[in-house]
Amino acid sequence: MCRQRNNIRFQVCYDLSADTETFDRETGALVKLSKTLECDKCLIITYDEEKTLSEGGIDIEVIPVWKWLLQIV
Repeated sequence: MCRQRNNIRFQVCYDLSADTETFDRETGALVKLSKTLECDKCLIITYDEEKTLSEGGIDIEVIPVWKWLLQIV
């Protein structure tokens, strides 16, 4: 699922590190989207993971859903 909120693009998945297929699907979608549309920030919202990735020339912030919810309030 890809959503747009201002110039923030995000994907949502329960566990990004579950397997390489999940990782490739979630990061690949953001990489493709960033090549098509202007993007200030790319996020993957997960259940409890937090890290920063660099994939396909873009930075992707992985953030737990509880932290993301606190930021939008």
